[in-house]
Parts: sequence; C-alpha cells; structure tokens
Amino acid sequence: MDHDPQALAALTRQLTAAAGQLRLAVRTMDDLGWTTDSYGRHHLRHLADCLEDTARQAAALLRHAGPPPLPG
Repeated sequence: MDHDPQALAALTRQLTAAAGQLRLAVRTMDDLGWTTDSYGRHHLRHLADCLEDTARQAAALLRHAGPPPLPG
C-alpha cells in the first residue's frame, strides 16, 4: 500500500498534538482536583500513550517511504 507522505506527516502531527492536549487536560484535572466516575486518569494517560505510539508508527512509515513516484 502506498502512503501519501504529506498525509502521513499531517497524521503524525495531529496524533502528537492530540496526545499532548490529552496529557494537558489530565494535568489540569489533577490541578483542579476534578474526578469522574466514567474513567480514570490512568485510562486517559494510556490513551495518550497509544496516540503517541501510533504517531511513532506513522513517522516510521514516513521515514521508510521511498521517493515519490515520478509523474507520468
């Protein structure tokens, strides 16, 4: 399967940003002492870890992608 390098780069940036925002939200929850019964902070941290792992996988695909095909 061919991967569009620009799309992979954008996906990597989006996943990394989402993970960072999620970690910031958890930190803010901690600072405010806010809790929820529906999920724990460890679930959110795990999700951020998964997003970062997916970003690393996309970046690896990007690094190993060959040069773009020649037009025509």
